[in-house]
Amino acid sequence: MVRTWKDVRLEANVRGELNAREDEGGHLQLVLRWEGCEEGRPPQLTLAWSQPLVDMQFAWHPRCGFDRSLRVDWAAPLATKVSSSAPVFCFYNAKGRNRLTVALSDAKTLLYSSLGVREEDGRLNCRVEVPLDASAGAHEYRLTLYRNQEDVSFAQALRAVSRWWEEACGLTPSPVPPEAKQAMYSSWYSFHQATVAGEIEAECAEAAALGMGSVIVDDGWQTEDGSRGYAYCGDWQVAEGKIPDMAAHVARVHALGMKYLLWYSVPFMGYRSKGFPAFEDKLLCKLDRMQAGVLDPRYPQVRRYLIDTYLRSLEAYDLDGFKLDFIDSFSAGEGATPPWKPGMDIALVEQAVDRLMADVLGALRARKPDILVEFRQSYIGPAMRGFGNMFRVGDCPADALSNRVGTLDLRMTSGDTAVHSDMLMWHRDDRDEAVALQLLSVAFAVPQISVRLEGLRPSHRELLAFWLGFLREQRELLLETPLEVEAPQNLYSLVRAEKDERAVIALYEGGRLADLHAQSRHIQLLNATAEERVVLCSSTPRRFLAETFDCRGRAVDRRELLVEACTLLAVPACGLARLTAL
Repeated sequence: MVRTWKDVRLEANVRGELNAREDEGGHLQLVLRWEGCEEGRPPQLTLAWSQPLVDMQFAWHPRCGFDRSLRVDWAAPLATKVSSSAPVFCFYNAKGRNRLTVALSDAKTLLYSSLGVREEDGRLNCRVEVPLDASAGAHEYRLTLYRNQEDVSFAQALRAVSRWWEEACGLTPSPVPPEAKQAMYSSWYSFHQATVAGEIEAECAEAAALGMGSVIVDDGWQTEDGSRGYAYCGDWQVAEGKIPDMAAHVARVHALGMKYLLWYSVPFMGYRSKGFPAFEDKLLCKLDRMQAGVLDPRYPQVRRYLIDTYLRSLEAYDLDGFKLDFIDSFSAGEGATPPWKPGMDIALVEQAVDRLMADVLGALRARKPDILVEFRQSYIGPAMRGFGNMFRVGDCPADALSNRVGTLDLRMTSGDTAVHSDMLMWHRDDRDEAVALQLLSVAFAVPQISVRLEGLRPSHRELLAFWLGFLREQRELLLETPLEVEAPQNLYSLVRAEKDERAVIALYEGGRLADLHAQSRHIQLLNATAEERVVLCSSTPRRFLAETFDCRGRAVDRRELLVEACTLLAVPACGLARLTAL
């Protein structure tokens, strides 16, 4: 079955009917109904089009990381599904202006997208492949292709996609409790699996004094083993040698004024867990290097077991939330997905993961409506926003650059969902400026701290208290105001948040020009570089009171400053300048 809608070629190797029309926004809406497929070929829907590659120098997608380069059309396609990434791609020019943004309404099904340069003619070849459900019976599949070529900024183009997913595609995000946007303490880098109740409580006392609102107790609470594997995951019983009375332990943390979240590796059933024999025939695969099997969510028994596990912990320990980890590991690894077997009730793994997460979060929210749920890259798409309310950057210990890029990438498409940094950790002998750089690099996200606070070097404690206070004070601008970014191809050289007469501008590259917009009268300027000065400009001469602070928050200078076309201001490396219009 082949047909064409304007410039898009549509092909489906099934017996049925394919209808196409343009919606009110000018996007292609497809409805495919079929009853069978062609012999010898798995059913698939394909969309393909081509357009001139004009003024497109860079490309972005949710998992591009440091690589903003254009792909070639013969490169392997990029996969998206409910538990991995999101179907959105932005092509932009050297000025950071959108030239083509492509998105798909289906953020749940496994899709393969290839958008790359054709060498022969300098065109951008675009192709989307949708493997269709091959189970018996009649089927219907709906998909909308979103294309936007407006001359808007990179960030504006991606925000429009996020709104479209919410408003037109029915991908409603979870409510975000205020606690999700408060700095948190995590036990992972600071403790790893050496979790001990008394030590966690002592750290929480320090964290609360520094203004952190929650603790995430990570891997280790469920096992006496410390080998960093997952062989003992799956039973989810508290290791009493570490935490003798979990309910009392959580209550003591609550008494400090902190929320308590507990870690679970959702898909893993460890080889040495007591439950492994009962589920060994209900696995997608075995991961010997992790010493665990991956549960197959197509079985209702698997989903029920996981739901009951989380509900039992929620009620027994009075938890406030969960870190639900490794959801993107629901796959067959390098092998083929096990075929349909008796006892399964859902055909596709992606559908089963979606059902699992909907049922898990439905059950948890029925008990505690303001439950906190953290997900981490790469399961950060619009469908996952309906289940979790905190999206965290993937593990990048002590890596300020990865944390900066990861948090800002997440901010581009996460709407009001709370975006969290990977946990910040550092060596106690590191330079103050290097530690402060980690905090400044995640200024537009919720910081998670995972360094031992007891015995922290005094200068590190001083700068940590200062910057956590600053982030708390500027939370509305930093977390709840749409961002504008400069040079995303250079990994976000400058980031700006402005509202009413207030602004926060973060400089992440030395020599970058900070334009002080006329409407902003109160400006917080973050010098997240190793340079000792910043370059300011204004379209008309403006006079400011300039107060500067070093990386520990100590006052350095206070003076009147006339800002014209190009004005230098001395600001300590990883320091702050406060500018107040006179």
